Parts: sequence; structure tokens; C-alpha cells
Amino acid sequence: MTRQLAGPDEVTALLRGLSAQTSALALLDATDELLASASFVEPYGISLHRAFLAGVPTARPLVAAAIAEGALRLALGGHGDVLRTVIMLTPNDLGELDTDYLDRMPRLLGAALDMWGTERSVSESLLSTLADLLADPATSADAAFEIGLHQVRVAATAGTEDPAAQLVAARRNFAHAEAAEESSGDAALYGAGIDAVMAFRRGDQLALRAADQAIRRHLDRRADGLHRAHVPAWRRPRAEAGFAWARLVAILGRALDAATRPAWLDAWPMIDALADAYVLDRAVIPVPGSVDPDGLSRIVRPVVGSSLRGRETLIVQLRVAAEDDGGRVHRLRELVQNLDTVPEPPPDGNGARVVTLAPSVVAELGLPAAERLAHRLDDDSLQLVEGLAYNALVQRGNLRDPVIAGILERVTARLQPCADYIGSVRQSFDAVVADAVAFMATRQDLQRSAAVDYLFPALTPPREARLQDDFADWLRRGPLAGHVDVEVPNVATGRADIKVGFGATRFFIEVKRELRNNSPAAMERSYLAQAADYSGTSAALGMLLVLDLTPHPAGAPHLSECVWVAVHRPPGAAVDRYLLVGRIIGNRPRPSAYSRSASHRTGP
Repeated sequence: MTRQLAGPDEVTALLRGLSAQTSALALLDATDELLASASFVEPYGISLHRAFLAGVPTARPLVAAAIAEGALRLALGGHGDVLRTVIMLTPNDLGELDTDYLDRMPRLLGAALDMWGTERSVSESLLSTLADLLADPATSADAAFEIGLHQVRVAATAGTEDPAAQLVAARRNFAHAEAAEESSGDAALYGAGIDAVMAFRRGDQLALRAADQAIRRHLDRRADGLHRAHVPAWRRPRAEAGFAWARLVAILGRALDAATRPAWLDAWPMIDALADAYVLDRAVIPVPGSVDPDGLSRIVRPVVGSSLRGRETLIVQLRVAAEDDGGRVHRLRELVQNLDTVPEPPPDGNGARVVTLAPSVVAELGLPAAERLAHRLDDDSLQLVEGLAYNALVQRGNLRDPVIAGILERVTARLQPCADYIGSVRQSFDAVVADAVAFMATRQDLQRSAAVDYLFPALTPPREARLQDDFADWLRRGPLAGHVDVEVPNVATGRADIKVGFGATRFFIEVKRELRNNSPAAMERSYLAQAADYSGTSAALGMLLVLDLTPHPAGAPHLSECVWVAVHRPPGAAVDRYLLVGRIIGNRPRPSAYSRSASHRTGP
């Protein structure tokens, strides 16, 4: 194609033709050929980028996505305006865009983060759009994967304050993405890689071996997939970056074996293994983009150092090696010098200790509760608890789709200031909250709730008792069966709609309906005080469910907008009551009733 261009007129005609293309496949093929020609890209790349940006809003969805990909590729190669490209990738209202276009956005945003993820002003916009896509069930799995990949990149970047916490957050996102079949391969690979790093931190050789085996299985599948499928050249570096997990885990496995042996009969292989782990090189960083291995090194070094400290025989062998062998001098001297330095106690006691040894515990419980737990445990016990918390985090993530997982994480964070939200009370209330959010998600989806007539318009608005009976029946059919009672008398001088009891701990659920004003503030003013009053003699935790029967002429709100935590303190009281508020959308026409002649925009 490029050989046939005789001058500016032909180039202008080509640019117009590309921006008006109606076939996505033809456009992708033409873009590949043009961008592979340096003789075309150098003089005309910026003009092509402008033509692509102009063509995105007017094209059909799949063609618009192909045009956006071409514009991004040019900007990544330095032949386009970065700011205008980022603006194209971060539209203000995703709800106006066609789903075929939205489906391809997470991958484009991830590729942009590979290049510009370390530039704060750019990455914040890209991550904000990914967060919006995370709330959409159609794009949530791919968005969770791209956010997790960025978190790994941040962990592997020099200057990151707490790289282990970033890895824990990334592992949760990969677990959510892994639950979706279309994302399971890459997400499972990166999840197993993080499992290996965290197992190394805990000194857990069995978990490290299991992660190593999982990584090898996933890499075999990836290699087979890359061999069988066509992966565009510009995406191959990203696809191949994951193969570094095998090299990294091999290094960690040898280092952990060396660090836990009581003696070294053949010192040099053991010393090499420790030195390789202590100073990681760029070839073992399993994430695309411009990163420095220092972030992951700061996760690994304390493990190597603490495992050797006080073991004089091994340290003597390290000192001799550091003096004798010139090829290893730099790495080994740094390791020996750190071993010779007496570690300073953490400035804030258990705070720094628990953040270092148990990042998953901090992520699950919050720092104040994690500090209290760490105060009662020695280092070995704390790392054992860390392993349990990490495994629970991963298993729970694998069982939930990203939208519900995001809601539960937000709810958990909001409940943490409650003094009663600890120990067995927290476990019990988390179970009630998880079941309630699953119920709300099901009732939000009319296809799964077609037989629930109180959700549909009716001449006489249904009473709240319909929702009460429905939710109580839901609880009785699930894991909370045997813990549920309805219309419980003599609670706060009244009758509670639903009680979920766990021995002496009881949680009360108030059920209401709303016919006029469905704003969160209005519903809290009307119903929160009564719902909070029931929790006056048990844990200061409860729930308010509201059947929203107001008109919804333009569509129902998103599930994430229908669940929140409200805090109420009665006048003269000193204890806050924390209530999960859930809005169940009733009076809903079927989705086809919202159709109008105007179509959605295809691209920004």
C-alpha cells in the first residue's frame, strides 16, 4: 500500500479513506501495514493520528474501536498527541457508549498504562475510567485484570511505599478476573505468580512449590495459545512479559531452599541463589512497561536477611565469598553489610511490623485491628495467620464477580471503624452482608427474577411485607438457614422485621417501602433511626432494606449505587450504629420499554 503513494494528494485521500472505513478487519490490516512502514510513519504518522481521532466518534462500534487502537499505537510510538489520546480513552460518560466499543476499552487502557502508568496525571485518568468499567458486569473482569496488572507494575517500581500491599491488592483483582472464563488464563498466571512471591515472604516452601507448578501449567497453555493464535506484533511484548514469572519463581525457590538449610555443604550454589534473589534484574520482572526491579527486591531482601541473621556459620561463608570472588562482590557485599547491621526496631511498634509481615491481614482487618492482633503474636505465628488470611482472600475473590466483590470491599472498609466489627461478630455480619448483596444483585436482574411480581409496575403498590417475605425466604434457603426469624417481638419496645442470630449476637433487618423520594438522604431521614434502634442491645450493626417504588422512566440505577453504609447516633448517645442500606428497585418496566429512536454513541 505504502509503495503506491506518489505524493501528498494520495496520502490525503488515504487518510480520508481510513477514517471513513466501514470494515474493522480491513482497517486493522491497513493500520498494521502502514505502521510497519517507517517511510510512511515518519512523515505522515501525526497526520494519521489526527485522522484517527477525528474518525472515532462517527464510526460504527467495532470500527471505532479499531480506529482508537490505531490512534493509541501511534501515540505509543511517539507519533501522536498523548494528551488527546488519553482524552479519547477516558470519555466522561461511559453509559452513552455502545457495548461493542466498551468491550475493547480495558485492553486499550491497559496498553496505555504500560507506557504512561508512571506519569501520575495520565495514569489517574486511565485508572478512573477502568474503575468505571469495573462497575459494569460486561467489562468488569477485563478491567479487574488491567487494574491488577498496573498494581503489579507499581509494586515493581522503585519508590513504591508498600510493594507487598500492592501485590495483595493485585491478587484480589486477579482472583475476581479469574472467575470470568474469558480472562482466566492471564489472570490465573499472574495470580499464581503473586502466590509464589507471598509464599516466599512467609517462608512457606510447600506453597511456593504449588505456585511454581501452577505457573508452569499456565505458561504451557499460554505458549500453546501464542503458537496457535495470531497476536499482533505490537501486543507480543505484553503477552510475553508473563514468561518472566517462571524465572522469578525459580530464583525464589532456590533462595528459600538456601536460606532455610541448617548448613551449606557446597556453599557456592547456595550463595549464588541468595545473591540472585537479593538483587533481581530486569529479566525477571513479569510485567510490561517501564519499571525498575527495585520494588520487588525490597519484598525479597528482608526475607533473605532475616533468615540468615544470627546464623554465624553461614554468614562467615558469605563474608569469605564476598571477598574472594570479584564477579559477585557487589551483590554479596551489600548482603553481608546489611547482615552485619543491627536492625532498628520499628518506629511505631506493631504498625510497621504487621505491615511488613502480614499485608493480607492488614488488607482484611484494617490497620488498627491488625495491630491489636500482631501485639498478641510472635513473628512465626503472625506469618501463619498471614498465610491463612492470604488464602482466604484469594478463595473469596475466586467465588465472586468483580462488581459484587467491589461492593463488598467498599462496605467492609466503611464498617471497620465500628468497635463491634471484629472477630466472630465480623465473620457473622460479613456472611449476612454477602447474602444480602447477592440477593440485591439477583433482584436487580429481571431475567433472574421474572417470577417476582412485586418488582414490576402494578395498579396497587405492593407492601413492604412482600420484600420481607422474599428476603427471609432467600436467607432460609442459603448458608444462613437456621439462623433466621421474622416478626420478632420485644426488640427495642417494638417488633423487628427479620432477625439473623448467631448465639448471643443478633442482627436485625428493617424492611420499608418508598413511594416518593428515593434519594439516599431522604430514605435515611425517614427510616434510619428506627432501623438503628433495634441494634441497641447487641452488636451496633444492622441492616435497612427499602423497596423503591418510585417511577424509573429512564432506567434503574446501577447496583453499586443501591448499597451503602450509613452511620446513625441517637441523640445523647455515645455509640454509633452502623447499618448496611440496600435499595431494591421495584416498579420497573422491562428494559425494552426504555428504547428510543436515538441510538447510543459508538465512541467518545
